Amino acid sequence: MKPLFFLCLGTLLYIWAGYLLLLAALSLGKRRGKEKKSGSPLVTILLTVRNEERAIGERMENLLSLDYPADRCEILVASDGSTDETERIVEGMLHQGHPAFGRPMVRLIRVEAGGKSLAQNRAIPHARGEIIVLTDAGSRFDRSAVKALVRHFADRRTGCVSGKLMLRRDGSAIGESQGFYWRYEMLLRRLESRLGLLHTASGMIMAFRKDLFRPFEARYGDDCIIPLDMVARGYRVVHEDSAVVYDHFPATVNGELEARARMTLRNITGTISRIPHLNPFRRPMLFIAVFSHKTLRWLTPYFMLLLFATTCFLFPAGGFYRAFFYLQAVFYCLGAVGCAAEKNRVRLPVAAQVFNFLLANAGFFLGVLRAAGGRKVTTYKNREGRGNTGDYKNTDGLGARNVQG
Repeated sequence: MKPLFFLCLGTLLYIWAGYLLLLAALSLGKRRGKEKKSGSPLVTILLTVRNEERAIGERMENLLSLDYPADRCEILVASDGSTDETERIVEGMLHQGHPAFGRPMVRLIRVEAGGKSLAQNRAIPHARGEIIVLTDAGSRFDRSAVKALVRHFADRRTGCVSGKLMLRRDGSAIGESQGFYWRYEMLLRRLESRLGLLHTASGMIMAFRKDLFRPFEARYGDDCIIPLDMVARGYRVVHEDSAVVYDHFPATVNGELEARARMTLRNITGTISRIPHLNPFRRPMLFIAVFSHKTLRWLTPYFMLLLFATTCFLFPAGGFYRAFFYLQAVFYCLGAVGCAAEKNRVRLPVAAQVFNFLLANAGFFLGVLRAAGGRKVTTYKNREGRGNTGDYKNTDGLGARNVQG
């Protein structure tokens, strides 16, 4: 059991500390290349929505106020079979779409309900911009976000650019702890970007070249597949800190658990589908980055369970193993306290961080199990919990109908 114990412990230390230290060491002395002037290429901001009547108006106003030349930007709203007032609200803004008004163009595309990824596949061929910027209804761009993203495309080697996610504080332990998690995630992406190893992006703020886009399977997520497709073809994925998007995550335990499980499932299946293109012999460092940043992190809960089991077995040996057993017991008890505090809306920072870590890993655990069971995600619920609820059907294909504007 001792070799198994140290294997699990060493793997966990590498996942959550060693990989970060490795990236930091490799990036020492790595200077950022001189930035080329990008001009103002024609940009299409693609907003994919389903039943977002509560958020769409404010989100459109946010996009219409961006600091980017009005005659070089359009907003393309793809309605994924919305059945509420979403489309009517967008239609009311179409008159603002002519450049003579000094505003970006606004267009609406209606597609039959089939999930976010399928709606994006159908809408992108209708985009007029050479650069596509993906986002969603619940987030908000900083005024200079698009300008910050676009400037990287002056380098033809750049295929995709993602921005910095800033989480709004909602007062819950879940929201506060997610802020810590995402600060860690953004640090990893910043270092990977500097080393040319970035392979993931945030779906609420991601830009890419339209001519490099290839339609992808509806069961996979854009934030996973598009960056992987870019790096597999030899293009760079870049992280830009000054391109800021504001968002919030589910503030309930069940909401966060399901969101994490869902994201894990889509990312696992998507990454596995692209493994043949990530040749470890041709690009070994990229393969290590994908394996360390994604695969091993998803397996964290399994290593944790195995570590605890081996510690229990080695408990009679005393000494280090007995002390490590008590250390784990305290950690899990803190998580239980954090869970109880969250339910009672009590602020216990350390316990909340431990609880959120355990909750995230419970989501990883479920996501891996679902992936192993062959489950797939295409359709989705919006932030109000409405929309498609048949999560695991597979509907591929292309085509769009009723294009306006």
